[in-house]
Amino acid sequence: MKGMTRLLTGLALLFVLAACIPSAPPEGGTAETGSSSEAAAPASGEQITLRLATIFDAQGMEQWQPIFDEYMATNPDIKIAVESTAGSGAAIYPDVLKTAMVSGSPPDVFFMWGGTVASPFIDADQVLDLEAYYDQYGWKEQFAPWVFDRITRNGKLYGVPFHALGMGFWYNKDLFAKYNLTVPTTFAEQEAMCATLKQNDVYCVSMGGKFGWHTMRVLDYFLEYTCGPEMHDKLNALEESWDSPCVIDAYTTFQTWVDNGWVVPDFLTVEPNDARLPWYQGEAALVLEGVWYDGVLKNDEQDRTKYDFYLPPTDHEPLRFSTFPEQWMISKGSQHPDEAAAFIDFISQADLQKKYPDTFVNSATIGVNPDCTEWALTCRWRDLILAAPDTYPPTDQAFVKELMDGFFEVQDGIVAKKFTPAEGAALMQQRVDEWKAK
Repeated sequence: MKGMTRLLTGLALLFVLAACIPSAPPEGGTAETGSSSEAAAPASGEQITLRLATIFDAQGMEQWQPIFDEYMATNPDIKIAVESTAGSGAAIYPDVLKTAMVSGSPPDVFFMWGGTVASPFIDADQVLDLEAYYDQYGWKEQFAPWVFDRITRNGKLYGVPFHALGMGFWYNKDLFAKYNLTVPTTFAEQEAMCATLKQNDVYCVSMGGKFGWHTMRVLDYFLEYTCGPEMHDKLNALEESWDSPCVIDAYTTFQTWVDNGWVVPDFLTVEPNDARLPWYQGEAALVLEGVWYDGVLKNDEQDRTKYDFYLPPTDHEPLRFSTFPEQWMISKGSQHPDEAAAFIDFISQADLQKKYPDTFVNSATIGVNPDCTEWALTCRWRDLILAAPDTYPPTDQAFVKELMDGFFEVQDGIVAKKFTPAEGAALMQQRVDEWKAK
């Protein structure tokens, strides 16, 4: 686990360094759209600080630093200051951004997921409508088309695509070979596989329940199976009641997997990144993770030939799986919107991304593909993601933050047996009704 130790040490160092970066104070005045990257410098010639908010961990910062350095070398009047909230995913980072927005000192550019994770910032009029910059830089021709559907709100584009991502079960090939297992093609085969593993004292799935979203992925899968694609989409759109038989079935399935000992125990307090440890050690066969896990395996110095992935079977056609985009957005309170747009354009160009292939392995930019001799699993993932006829979003990109708190409350309560699946479904609908009433 030498690579893991190094990663954790790097994370600790990042937090120390991040604490030393002061936030730039608000500056007076506004800027209009229209300047290009060559005209990014302020007229006075004095250096400005372009603040970038992200969730980069230590490894991500290490990969991005040469890109920041290249940009600053060609734009000497601009300094890139990174403010990172690493490790928490969508559980904490949006709240950190909200605090920055209302404080009057928002970042100029910030990382964000698609769907409703971004919608509170749009609805609060805290981000720029980027249509003028799309026209200026020709962005609509640069990215995978399906991604735009997931980042459009009220018919407008407020973000620029960064990643196009999909998720499924990653598995330990040695365990499959040892116990004569094959990739399941039905849900019944999936459960039979979990039962076989348990009989041999191996957990079927490892997950980290802290922050909620890692557990959510498995529950999303169960909802797709028990409710089917049409009903699943209507539940996410709040067009059908969560107090429904198929939702109760999904919660019951989840509780059964836990009760059967198919999930690594006591996972509710486990950090998502730590959930990979039982998997690496051969104590669990599966983790529900995304295309990015090819890079995680490499960074953790794992033998990548020992791992593979498959799309979780749902018994529905087409076989849908969970996908989501990530994007860059510009704060409406930014004092440097033109410079922010020029920077986003710089990091979105195919030529730039091809110079740093390890940083842009999962890019949404058309024509940026990984070296398939180095990233064989990622290449297979990208074929699936970009060719999928239909997919479903993770619930935290379908629900606003307040509803996600209710979703996490219910899933964790079922695991802890605070209430039954039927009571959980009723409580989830109660949370929906309360939110609608506001």
